[in-house]
Amino acid sequence: MPTLRRAALHFAFALATSLLAGAACLSPTLPLPPPEPADTMRPSADAEGVWQISGNCTPGARVSVFNERTQRGVIEDDSDGNGRYHVEIEAELCDTLLVWQELQEEGSSDKDSEAQRFVVEERTPLGVVNNACP
Repeated sequence: MPTLRRAALHFAFALATSLLAGAACLSPTLPLPPPEPADTMRPSADAEGVWQISGNCTPGARVSVFNERTQRGVIEDDSDGNGRYHVEIEAELCDTLLVWQELQEEGSSDKDSEAQRFVVEERTPLGVVNNACP
């Protein structure tokens, strides 16, 4: 009798394990989060009306930054895979920018994140330099 009970427990455990493994294969993948808004923004020293913007992204992602006022954008690949984006974009203080990222995975379709908005204002990793924008 104990052997039959032990066999039944092994069967129940094997069945539960296979059901969980099958469910994991069917579960949807998590959406790609947007990159973080820029943690460093400063006017370019070389070109008037251009801002240098940097922030964190998914390592290896292609990051797009779009200026709503000018209707222009830039695309930058995180080609070194360090999880940082650095762009220069035509902008004025207090313009609203959109940032999003896409990740190209071998053997599957590209994943795009939702866009996230942020305001152009001089900023360092410690925070906003001055509160010029409403």
